[in-house]
Amino acid sequence: MKIYIQTDIEGIAGFCFFEKRKDPSYENIQHRHRMYKLLTDEVNAAVQGAFDAGADEVIVNDSHGSGYNILFEYLDPRCQIIHGRNMSGPAWLPFLDETVDAMVLIGMHAMGATKDAITPHSLWEVNDGEFYMSEGTMAAALAGDFNVPSVFVSGDDKIVAEFKEKISGIESVQVKKALSPYQACSLIPAKACELIRKGVKDAILKKAEIKPYKVAGPLRLNLLDSAGHCPPLERLGDAVTADTISEAFDKYERAMPWTKMDLHDPDGFQFP
Repeated sequence: MKIYIQTDIEGIAGFCFFEKRKDPSYENIQHRHRMYKLLTDEVNAAVQGAFDAGADEVIVNDSHGSGYNILFEYLDPRCQIIHGRNMSGPAWLPFLDETVDAMVLIGMHAMGATKDAITPHSLWEVNDGEFYMSEGTMAAALAGDFNVPSVFVSGDDKIVAEFKEKISGIESVQVKKALSPYQACSLIPAKACELIRKGVKDAILKKAEIKPYKVAGPLRLNLLDSAGHCPPLERLGDAVTADTISEAFDKYERAMPWTKMDLHDPDGFQFP
């Protein structure tokens, strides 16, 4: 049994502020590393839960920002991790295909413009506003095109509510209740990890009861956001039309200036 763990950082217990990657201050560096450790612990809890449920293979996708956030030396050595420059390989979700038995999502955040959610951003607009999706439910929809069910999600109360609205029966752990974009009442990380491990195990054991999340095509897709992720949000590009959500997402992302998909030779990129 193969499990795919999609990760982000804004939805972990204890996280309240957007990351400041260009701030070299000691306080900021220490804070960012602390968040990376908390993320690592939640991801590791999910990995352990997957193996507890009988997984033979677990793939972790380090998908936040730089793609190099999880302290992988602390992960269960039975898993594998995709990391490095995001959107420079063949896809946003490398190795996600029909051989995956279930997707687990850790550290998810609410879609842009969600009121009273921790650091909301990225608002995917389907069919000119027929409905909207977060980064997390977009990942679930891409999995759905491969008939892969998304069985578990963790994050704040707002993102958990979106997933439950869209995916019947999904297991979840609400690691914090958002009070504003920058304040939350959070579980203590050790408790969050305990619940995530159990929740992931339970979710995988009942995966046959959870249907893949499907977004019907053909469809039009656009992405709304802004500098600092503050309202009002604006469309970041021209809408694309495609037969499936996977085709629309791939077409849209390839047109964005922050992506270098299918990069085969060095182009001067340096981390961070």
